[in-house]
Amino acid sequence: MTDDVSGEKFREQILGLLDACSEQATEAHRGGYGTSVVHAPYPPILGVGPIPSGLRPGRLCLHLPDGTRWMPDRLRDVLGRPVQHPVEPSVFAGVAIDSGASRCWIADAADRSVTFTGPTPALLAGDDAPVAWAGSALVVPVDPPPGPYAAAPQIFEAPPGERIRVITGPPAHDRRPCRFVALDPADGGIEAMPLTGRPYQRVRGAATGHIAASTPAIDTGGEILAVGGPDSADEHLIAVGNGPLHDFCWLTAGAELVMVIGRPDGFDITACAVSDHTVEPSRLLHRHRGRYLHAHRQEALFVLALDADGSYAVLVVDPGAPRPVLSLALGLRPPVLLRIAAVAAEPGPPVAGRCFATVDADNDVIVWGVPAEGTTARRLSGLSLREDEELITVSGWEAGEVRPVCVRRRARVPLPAHPGGPPPLRGTVPAAAADFSLYLPGRRDPAAVLVWLSQAGETVPGGAVASPAVLDPHWLTLAGFGVLDVRLTPGWSPEVPDEDLRSSLVRQIRAAVLGSGVHRHGEAARLAVGGASFGATLALLAVADCDLFEAAIVQNGAYSRQLTPLGFQDETRSLWEAPRVYADFDAIVNAHRIRRPVLIIHGEADRNPATPVLQATLLFQALIANGTRARLVVLPGEGHVLRSRDGIAAALTEKAAWLAAAQDPL
Repeated sequence: MTDDVSGEKFREQILGLLDACSEQATEAHRGGYGTSVVHAPYPPILGVGPIPSGLRPGRLCLHLPDGTRWMPDRLRDVLGRPVQHPVEPSVFAGVAIDSGASRCWIADAADRSVTFTGPTPALLAGDDAPVAWAGSALVVPVDPPPGPYAAAPQIFEAPPGERIRVITGPPAHDRRPCRFVALDPADGGIEAMPLTGRPYQRVRGAATGHIAASTPAIDTGGEILAVGGPDSADEHLIAVGNGPLHDFCWLTAGAELVMVIGRPDGFDITACAVSDHTVEPSRLLHRHRGRYLHAHRQEALFVLALDADGSYAVLVVDPGAPRPVLSLALGLRPPVLLRIAAVAAEPGPPVAGRCFATVDADNDVIVWGVPAEGTTARRLSGLSLREDEELITVSGWEAGEVRPVCVRRRARVPLPAHPGGPPPLRGTVPAAAADFSLYLPGRRDPAAVLVWLSQAGETVPGGAVASPAVLDPHWLTLAGFGVLDVRLTPGWSPEVPDEDLRSSLVRQIRAAVLGSGVHRHGEAARLAVGGASFGATLALLAVADCDLFEAAIVQNGAYSRQLTPLGFQDETRSLWEAPRVYADFDAIVNAHRIRRPVLIIHGEADRNPATPVLQATLLFQALIANGTRARLVVLPGEGHVLRSRDGIAAALTEKAAWLAAAQDPL
């Protein structure tokens, strides 16, 4: 690291730049209150495990009835959707990251207070609402002992030649069991709910204080709903069956639990009555032949379905009404309908007085009325939304005026390709079939240059070429280093014989680097080589067989070709059809040829089939066993592409420190 940029200062600089990239979402609530959540596209890493994908972190903004807004400074990293108190509309609750840990919070917009309270919550993987109100109590999922695992970056180093022991990690985050407690906001008291610990995925609370939580059924492969109440020590299990549980909710003031359960030719709507000590057997309310699309609940449950004849239907579910399920035809065929949203109404209106809205693929909204008689919905009004808006609900409707509540989605703001310094120098090296971009620090010659290799046009799972995995090395210019981004077009079989493929690629890399003229911009700078995904394979070929490089940095690569025996990159033959190619591209087999230090960075949650974290562990062991200096950094919660601000900052800080070491003779 250069003298003017320390490791910690560099990390804080990266975090600040990442925080500047944001997008905003809005949703509706009652009583004139609303919430907005400003989502960072590069969220923090939770210090106690990965964040489930449904719980998008963001900063909370409360919209008050007088038109003002309140953004509590302590709620900068709210996880998922806040839930509103069933009686006091100014009170909201949820889960947020505080000092690296998940914590429950309760905010009162009336007096602008925020209180962190209760036990450390577990994070349910199947929903965007991490807690639920059950009566006046806040229901919180908690981990049973021994609790979640620590998720600070795992770093492994060992003296060359010594063996390391690989420690098996805990169960996957969405498979760990949890239980529920009821938190009293008034005095902070905690009472255990009568549900056995299971890997729950969703939870719903009722006005009566009962809760229902869904969990996978181990034996049948379906789902189970566990139901418990505040005045009973017993839990009741409801077998959902083999079909998927599309949704479930409490209706009729919490006395009825309604479920929408998928079947091969449609779905069933069932309900069961719940009292203090009993749960009645489920009864079938309606069996519908057609495809479930979406559901939304206000005082009733509105279900949007696509029937077998290509027409759309809406089912209005209210077990307390004379007709518990009212099936309405819309008289619509394409354009394609995507979502349904109930129109907010005062509690207790008759079914015939309710309204709902549908949204089609062109983002056109139609408001419909439930008729007093007949089975065809009445079209009342409509409007068109912007392309970047997504309807959540409709806060009200009057003749000629629709008041939609929408999520405003901005396209993800990409990482700036070069956050400072002169524009990159771009060019081509025809003899090497390569394009390059040279990124230099602004005020001095680079202390070292990282040659970042990739195959031209390569994409990575979950992102295009201009993804964080590719762009983040350019930010090393902030620490005084240069980055030479080289995009190669390799030759593959049958154009290149199998026995010449490795040596041909190494010659191509050497010609591309020398042809870029990088030494004219930092004559004394040492070169390191790196890459992500297949670029990591190219980097290890280069550091093993090319004398230009002093060190290597590889990220989320596939190093053992025995783990990818059916093909890789542009090689479509199997290991048994092209054994020479697989052997030449296997970094584990060729570990003895790698004599320069290697930094290995890998996402702990990499789900790309070719690049599980085992690939990084095997490479680290092979290098250490052959006397090569290596460092393994495993980033918790990260996948094949780094998505969190802490993950990106940690990777960049490690790379900068590795390049700083490369300045010294090795």
